[in-house]
Amino acid sequence: MKAAVIYDQEDLRIEEVPTPTAEPGKVILEGGFNGICGSDLHFYYEPEETAAPTGWKLHEPAELTGAQWPQIFGHEFSGTVTAVGEGVSKVKVGDDVAVFPYHFCGRCEACLSGRPNLCERMAFEGIQGRSGGMAEVKIVDEDMCFVLPEGISLELGALVEPMAVAFHGVMQSKPQDAKCALVLGGGPIGVGAFFALRSLGIEHIIVSEPSADRRETLARIGVEHLIDPVSQSVPEAVREINGGVGSDVVIDCAGAPVAFQGAVDALKMGGRLVVIAGYAKPVTFNPGTLGGSKSISNSMTYTPEDFQHVLDGMAAGNYTTEGGWISKIGLDDVESAIHQLRTGSGMKILVDVSAS
Repeated sequence: MKAAVIYDQEDLRIEEVPTPTAEPGKVILEGGFNGICGSDLHFYYEPEETAAPTGWKLHEPAELTGAQWPQIFGHEFSGTVTAVGEGVSKVKVGDDVAVFPYHFCGRCEACLSGRPNLCERMAFEGIQGRSGGMAEVKIVDEDMCFVLPEGISLELGALVEPMAVAFHGVMQSKPQDAKCALVLGGGPIGVGAFFALRSLGIEHIIVSEPSADRRETLARIGVEHLIDPVSQSVPEAVREINGGVGSDVVIDCAGAPVAFQGAVDALKMGGRLVVIAGYAKPVTFNPGTLGGSKSISNSMTYTPEDFQHVLDGMAAGNYTTEGGWISKIGLDDVESAIHQLRTGSGMKILVDVSAS
């Protein structure tokens, strides 16, 4: 079968690899889609630096999976069940599924406290796993398969993972009593944050995005309040939209140090800022501006419950691939798509991994 295999920095190869077959407790998936994630870009261009904060050693066997690089790339994926191994009972041949892509140990402090998203031994398919999503055929654990609700496409299925990242961050902000929410960054995670906030019925959802092209796309998917942070003061714009009051919550999906102080200033008294984005450079801001019980926290990954919440939201019509924020390519075009995304062009690219 054909797969996109990452060997090292800027060394991604489209090549023939052995096709997996069913094993006890395992599920074989064919076709579907795989989303190219911002972290994929980081692993492609600077793998060791990207892995360092987690303690991952990419060229050494991972504790939970035994996998190391070279690695079939991709962790945002869907597929159709074509075979199941002995003992599999949760899915059947013909099911379309979204894949929950990370392994957690179940025995560290985080796992035992119900927070597998903070597992000390976490390993992702597509990073340190057996079967990343950029392959025509995948083999995954039964428990990693979440059956797509009726009417949900394999394209949406490949978006469950990044939408779960956004959903988890939004819920960290305790948005249930919020009237106004500001999202920094209109990329795929920012889109996911918008969908999640909209599903909660937030009255004013504001997205700050410097790219005019992206602002046009965001308007097409239903974002009513858009800010250009290059030409506008974000705190002033938020207060103008929200009747003179700052935002209840800010969801940082941008990772832009220059925008951080403005996000803090845009919060109202008691407001909550949650950082989903990764930061490549340090942030400088004035801690004194946190006066009035403003708070900052970080969101890490997602839980199986978040994954299911997103699937339920998709079934309820809260997520869409319409509006031009999604484009699709074939396996042979993965590397050129990574280069394109690094320039800031485009939004979400899905790789169609159906056998040609």
